[in-house]
Amino acid sequence: MPSVSVYKQNSTMNLQLNQLLQKPSLKDISFNEKDSLWVPEQSLNKKPSVDLLSTSRKGSITSLLSASNNMSRSFLPKDENEIDRMVSQHYILRTAFDGDFYAPLSDKAKIVLDMGCGPGTWTMEMAVQFPRIHFIGIDQYALFPQDIKPKNCRFLGLDRYTLPFDDNSIDYIFQRDANWEIPRLAWDSLIQEYYRVLKPGGWIELVEADLETQSSPNQEGFLIDTLIDMYYQKQHDPFIFQRLSSLLATGGFRRIQSDFQSIPLGWGHSKSLKKQQPCSEYARASAMQQFALLKSLKPWFVQKSRTKYEECVSNLLKEWSFNKSYINWHRSIAQKPYLS
Repeated sequence: MPSVSVYKQNSTMNLQLNQLLQKPSLKDISFNEKDSLWVPEQSLNKKPSVDLLSTSRKGSITSLLSASNNMSRSFLPKDENEIDRMVSQHYILRTAFDGDFYAPLSDKAKIVLDMGCGPGTWTMEMAVQFPRIHFIGIDQYALFPQDIKPKNCRFLGLDRYTLPFDDNSIDYIFQRDANWEIPRLAWDSLIQEYYRVLKPGGWIELVEADLETQSSPNQEGFLIDTLIDMYYQKQHDPFIFQRLSSLLATGGFRRIQSDFQSIPLGWGHSKSLKKQQPCSEYARASAMQQFALLKSLKPWFVQKSRTKYEECVSNLLKEWSFNKSYINWHRSIAQKPYLS
């Protein structure tokens, strides 16, 4: 059963819900040359004025700020509907975890990477929150903004497996909901690459969802089973959330901490009252976001059975509410030791 903490009703949560229901714009954010990490707009053919790329590893960059046309590993579409879903998911997870990050992040940090940044919502909002830190969003699909962004924020259209940064050069790495794009056998080498670029004492934060809906209606079984089968067919690990801590430990990280939050799908909750309460906007938005995910995955489900897919989703929102269904998101943070 979900913990009471995810239902906290306070002014902070109300603000977050307003942001969720009306996505914020960064058009009003202004930076100038006096800002600590102001980077002028530039042609991609010119050398960046703040050069964060390793001179020894620049040859590994095949393109900057450009989308890859190779969709062979992608489960999800790369369209406007999926971008909207990812932005909504960002605010739902912010509410569930009561913040955008958990790992210690000092104002003295210089460079933060957002791996698999998607539309760049986390990257840009963190850049506004920490104007003296340079944030770099990395994603092979250029779903991120090209023009409107804080000046201490950059986006690179790169593969995540060979990063163009020097050893011991990054203060903090954030990665969330990335298992859609990472094959099972690639996780160990990916963690090694993150370990390489992190400074001694630097932190990493990994966040992944449990694919299985908890207290799910019977009709959802087809969707869950199909999704898990699809992961195995594409050589991905559908249960990677269970291995985040062990991956970090095997990769040499220490001070590992893990937790999770349960997110209700369209039903309210009150510990003091036995009777079910009206659905909060947070829970309603969570259900709609999860439903949107299933719609994004529709091409995979209908390959197996269009009829079963339509039957499953027809009353799914009501069934989630009736069954008090919820999903779990898992988070692990770890530190690179000061002494190897």
